[in-house]
Amino acid sequence: MGSPIARKAILGGACVDTGEQVGPPITGLIDTFVGVAGANFGSFLCVLPFGSCNMNNGMNCGSRFLADTNSAVRYEGAKIFTIYSHNDDKVGFIACGRKTSEIPGQNQAFEKAGMNHDQVIFDTIPLQYNLVTHGHA
Repeated sequence: MGSPIARKAILGGACVDTGEQVGPPITGLIDTFVGVAGANFGSFLCVLPFGSCNMNNGMNCGSRFLADTNSAVRYEGAKIFTIYSHNDDKVGFIACGRKTSEIPGQNQAFEKAGMNHDQVIFDTIPLQYNLVTHGHA
């Protein structure tokens, strides 16, 4: 849930569940955003819309929260990258016909073969570092 929540913090605006204002967008402060194994379009585990998969602020691909975070394009920063795997065991690869971890308007995606969710997070640290510090792989 880290990537979608970070994206909402950058986007700003009202929370979909409480209406509370998060604040103005902070896009201008972000040079590089790297979404790592993020449920940006939901999680394949969210078959039923309950708990963390609810339709309001959950990781269900049809939730109001994800619709809100995906309603604008390229607000995450000057450069946007995603890292994910076809074998992700937590967010999956496809939810509602979309690659779950991609971000609309991203500069580049890095699909890592054979890695589960935790491996994508921890075994791609050198790539994450290069993307943030150099703006490329």
